[in-house]
Amino acid sequence: MTWIVGAAAALGYAVGISDIRVTFSDGSERDCLQKIYPIARFVAAGFAGSVRIGFGMLNGLAHQVRGAPENQAFLPQEVADCLTPLARDLFQSFPPEERALRSHLMLLGAHPTDDVGIPCLARCSVHILRSPDFAPTIARIGEVVSIGSGSSFPPYQDVLASLSADPMSLLHMEVAGIGASSVIVSMVVQKTIEKNPVPGISPHAHICLVHRGFVNITPNDHEQYPQTGEKIEFRMPKVATTWKEFVSMADCQSPNCAVC
Repeated sequence: MTWIVGAAAALGYAVGISDIRVTFSDGSERDCLQKIYPIARFVAAGFAGSVRIGFGMLNGLAHQVRGAPENQAFLPQEVADCLTPLARDLFQSFPPEERALRSHLMLLGAHPTDDVGIPCLARCSVHILRSPDFAPTIARIGEVVSIGSGSSFPPYQDVLASLSADPMSLLHMEVAGIGASSVIVSMVVQKTIEKNPVPGISPHAHICLVHRGFVNITPNDHEQYPQTGEKIEFRMPKVATTWKEFVSMADCQSPNCAVC
């Protein structure tokens, strides 16, 4: 169970927001997993569904794109197209009980040469690939899309629909500064989760920004000040960033058939 939200802004970057909760096969839950990562120059990827398959997908993709010269970058559409046959083969290599949990992927990319219409502002993209065929679908500029169980929860759907209704809504947020829309969308996502809690989805999240030149991932840490006046520090707990770390952190729960 998870909710990963993504959008390509009109001012040269893509943003992804991913929660950190995992649901184990016994029904227990834990906030312990980073689900979005840099994969190549100007490309990031996030996963939902089977945790075991998700890490397998990221490792396979990272291996596939590892050979790019240091002064070159892959085209986001090419990465998505190349991932499709790889993802199909990897998905089928896992046991049926893992495949039953499905696997969804989100790719965030910044084009290394094409601009969005303003010099030096890259044309960015968000692709979604879903098991079992993993055919990539691309979101339009300004459209806010998602993967994971949160994608089918009506209150969450309504929030994303309202953000996507105006294709220029993310651009309007930039009056507070380039990149401001990522902060605002993150706040909207967090408040939506807090007001409409559902099993398997955490208000703790990683915010991923993909520009031409870098991929940056940060936690949504902040301070809260309730009416009672005391400061509450909202801080990211320790999270696993590899399958090996996840197996270690699972402790008594079985890491197999864990879903996010």
